[in-house]
Amino acid sequence: MTEKQEKVRTVLVVDDTPENTSLLEAILSPEYTVRIATRGSEAVQIARETLPDLILLDIMMPDMDGYDVCRALKADAATKNIPVIFVTALLNPGDEERGFEAGGADYLTKPVVGAIVRVRVKAHLALSEAQDELEEWNSNLKKRLLQSIANIRARTEALMSAEERAAGLQRYVQSVELLSGVFELMEDRFGVCSRAVSELAGDAARKMKLSAEDVAKVRLAGLLHNAGTLGTRRGSSDKHESEMTDNELKEFHAHPVRGQELFTALEELRDVGLMVRGHHEAYNGSGFPDGLKEDDIPLGARLVAMAAVIERAASSVSCERDEYALMSARLQAGSLLDPRLISYFTMITRILYFKKKKSDTTGEVEVPPGELISGMQLSRDFSSATGVLLLQKGDTLDSAGIELIRRNSRLNQTPEGGVWMYVGSANST
Repeated sequence: MTEKQEKVRTVLVVDDTPENTSLLEAILSPEYTVRIATRGSEAVQIARETLPDLILLDIMMPDMDGYDVCRALKADAATKNIPVIFVTALLNPGDEERGFEAGGADYLTKPVVGAIVRVRVKAHLALSEAQDELEEWNSNLKKRLLQSIANIRARTEALMSAEERAAGLQRYVQSVELLSGVFELMEDRFGVCSRAVSELAGDAARKMKLSAEDVAKVRLAGLLHNAGTLGTRRGSSDKHESEMTDNELKEFHAHPVRGQELFTALEELRDVGLMVRGHHEAYNGSGFPDGLKEDDIPLGARLVAMAAVIERAASSVSCERDEYALMSARLQAGSLLDPRLISYFTMITRILYFKKKKSDTTGEVEVPPGELISGMQLSRDFSSATGVLLLQKGDTLDSAGIELIRRNSRLNQTPEGGVWMYVGSANST
């Protein structure tokens, strides 16, 4: 048994009524260490000092109500990632929305039922652990990318002829190195994503035997492909388009044009701006902002689009990242992506995202509802939280099946986590 499995999780119970705290402590103490707070201010202090793994929080309390406590916790970098479950008898219209806006993860209604409390706590602790593992993986990815960046300059310079150096290609290399350094300082998901897309797209361009100048420009476009999202509403670009509000969707569709505007003052980088503008164009013409199709889309934009799909897919699952990312690209070949480019990404994807544990391959991955793609095949039955079978193991997803899963997810009717799908050779096209 590993050290992580042996760790006893801590749950902080916050309620000003002794009978409620005693009941919750009795329900949870066989499996968890339970801390008690009877006032909101006390809960905030205990959370900051002990960092519990989860908080069960009453809403109606004398000094700070549950909403204020939750907002205080989410505003503190040390406690913002602790999942908060509201425990309340209040369920008037608007109460749930207010709780989720304050940062709550779930609701339990009084009088509580022991079995339900244990299931919800276990589910949110598992989800929190998965998120921690994803952050750790992203941190490891950053280290691997930084190691590869150290080799990029030598690799690019080796491709340059003396004439190219004399013509000033070194400026492109220096630009990429400068921006890579900037993104090294970015600890968030944006920085990791940008460097990964740059590495993937640039290496594919090199495998296509493009000129050293074109490789450098593709890498630069990969680094800045999402620069147009900076300054927009935080988090909207991480959502699937079906989950965005009208305003978020409008902003999202405008970001390639905003990104291109960064290059308008530099004529020599005009083609890099076109790559950034075109990275959301679709091979079948259904993309944006210009509805270009096939070879009308700049090659660099098609390379960046493929790299972005691979990076997002690999970052959305906790295992089989390399095979799942390649499967996602194959399923979108001919519609969103240029099918002729996949072979150039295969090896670099497996090198960058390969991570096998002792158990080796499992043949399936848990996919978030927002990342589902038509053509994926269920490896397990999919049921609602009430046990109603919605889709069966072996079913192949189409647009109707995907919408069914997402609708249930939005209504909080699906089980915790994502949907289990076959990956790799079990679902190759």
